Amino acid sequence: MKCPLCFLQQRGRSFGMGEMPFETAVAAIQEYEDGLEEVIPSTMGEPLLYSNFSRLLDFCSDRRILLNLTTNGTFPGMWGKPAGYEKLLRACSDIKISGLAFECGDVQGAAFDERTWKENVERLLECRLQLVREGETRLSTVSLQMTLHRKNACRAEEILRWAEAVGVHRIKWNPVVFLSVADRRLVAEYGLEKFDLEELRGRLVSTKLKCGGSLFFEKKLAGCGTAEKEKISECAFRDEIWILPDGSEQNCPNPERRFGNPESERAQCENCVMRG
Repeated sequence: MKCPLCFLQQRGRSFGMGEMPFETAVAAIQEYEDGLEEVIPSTMGEPLLYSNFSRLLDFCSDRRILLNLTTNGTFPGMWGKPAGYEKLLRACSDIKISGLAFECGDVQGAAFDERTWKENVERLLECRLQLVREGETRLSTVSLQMTLHRKNACRAEEILRWAEAVGVHRIKWNPVVFLSVADRRLVAEYGLEKFDLEELRGRLVSTKLKCGGSLFFEKKLAGCGTAEKEKISECAFRDEIWILPDGSEQNCPNPERRFGNPESERAQCENCVMRG
């Protein structure tokens, strides 16, 4: 899948570190195991294609550490079968399914459309429902992660109503993010204006599932009596550690710092732990 909005596509080159060795992942988990709440396999690719994903899942499950998974919804190989669904549902805290894959229409050279994407989501939800019927209670929630942009904003409410009907637990609505190095033509083609975001906040509400994501960050701050430009007292990611494929660590997931220009203003906030 070559999504034009991917940060690697925006900057025009690969990350350059290759795949994380399994031993590196194990070492990181062991180092922070005390107090570790969950592991997020964030790959700038499809986590289920990671050659050691099944081993990682088993390693974490043996230690009762849950994975917070974001997948593109293709569920390749064993992961698209009932046994694969069951393994994921038992081992994860949340399975977030991104909508960008069906928008691209092509995954690893094979056609992948919205209908197939929806069918995969529905199969996962049906598998979860069957496990609940059989008495299982400790199962992952199923969420959608939708990147809002100029081309799909008009269909967002349609996706919301479908998600409500099939039993999705939550949707994260995240407006598209551009790196400072992104082609201006890409920004013009996919970018949203501030009035678009205000309108979307009013439309994308539900009484049947939780709506969250960065679309609502400003609204949440305003509701707490915090002005839009007021300084936040502490970093929102202060309790997270990001391990890169070479084993190095970062405390900040800001894509501008990692994939764009680390010297730009976008690369840090007022409370950035990596400032300086």
